[in-house]
Amino acid sequence: MDINDVTLCSLREINDHTHAEARRYDAALINASAPNVEQVISSLAKVPLAVIALGVEETEKRVIGLAESGAAGYVPLSGDIDDVVRSTRAAVRREMHCSPDIAFQLWRHIGLMASQAPEQKPAVHLTRREQEVLSLISLGASNQQISRELFIELRTVKNHVHNILRKLGAKRRGEAAARAHELVGWSAVTPSDAQGRRSRNLGRRGS
Repeated sequence: MDINDVTLCSLREINDHTHAEARRYDAALINASAPNVEQVISSLAKVPLAVIALGVEETEKRVIGLAESGAAGYVPLSGDIDDVVRSTRAAVRREMHCSPDIAFQLWRHIGLMASQAPEQKPAVHLTRREQEVLSLISLGASNQQISRELFIELRTVKNHVHNILRKLGAKRRGEAAARAHELVGWSAVTPSDAQGRRSRNLGRRGS
């Protein structure tokens, strides 16, 4: 894409048009020293524009702040018209025109944010019956014992076990309960119930 194919518009022009009409623009140039410039840039998120901040103090804090607001590029205080053209062309092409030092700082910032972000746990929902089956699995019950305990067919038990392992991302029965506790804070049956079921299961093993 050549710069001649890019239509530039001011913030005033964007505000004078509906978002639908503003979609015909390619980029918006905004003075970085304007009041509340970060909020202004964020407000343009609904319009698919490449926002370029002009006259930016080229420090890590300033550039990262503009990037987090949604700016697609910037021109430093020492920049000239050629820098405006290069930054605009790069932004429209979904590229970045900046110094190697700023590129490194942005990359490092992304890594730092990722390391500080809380771990996202996948959404897991176990049905009531699956929780009952998992409780018995945690007690060491076999499929046959689960079938007798819950009065369901062996084939149904196998289906439940398969679904439990798939939902929890567990490879073996032994790790299913631990995975359930890790992902959704699941707890097995109460100690008294567990003891009663354990005794019944042990009795069945001996029969």
